[in-house]
Amino acid sequence: MASELATHEDWRVRVQALADDLLLNLGYELVDLDFGQGEDSALLRLYIDREGGVNLDDCTHVSRMLGALLDVEDPIPGRYNLEISSPGLNRRLSRPKDFQTRLGETIKVTLLKPLNGRRRFKGVLLDCQENPLTVTIDVVGETFIVPLDETSKCNLVYDFNK
Repeated sequence: MASELATHEDWRVRVQALADDLLLNLGYELVDLDFGQGEDSALLRLYIDREGGVNLDDCTHVSRMLGALLDVEDPIPGRYNLEISSPGLNRRLSRPKDFQTRLGETIKVTLLKPLNGRRRFKGVLLDCQENPLTVTIDVVGETFIVPLDETSKCNLVYDFNK
């Protein structure tokens, strides 16, 4: 199976599909996944969530179940370590659903190239449109429509005062 997957994107799509199906059956949601170089080997990190959040036991359970599935399906060429994590308080936002469920909350966006002379925006998420994928952000009374296909990073900013 691994030799059939020609590109990084091919195996990413395959891992995401396998993880989505398994996690749905276990009562979790795949929020995001990363693949990169760890200290000694490659690292596949999946971020999971569910209503009420996840804890260490949840991550351990998903790691065992998904690890076994990935061993059988073998979607990634070469050796890697699997890590399961919660998305954390300052979770990354990337899918339309991520933005639509966070309307009214503060986000921080970093663009690949400047928009109106700036690359970084931190403000209240007012709207999310899907076609094309844009978000509207209120930055201290000034409104910006930001194209998400031009972002390098977008995160929720957790409000500890809530």
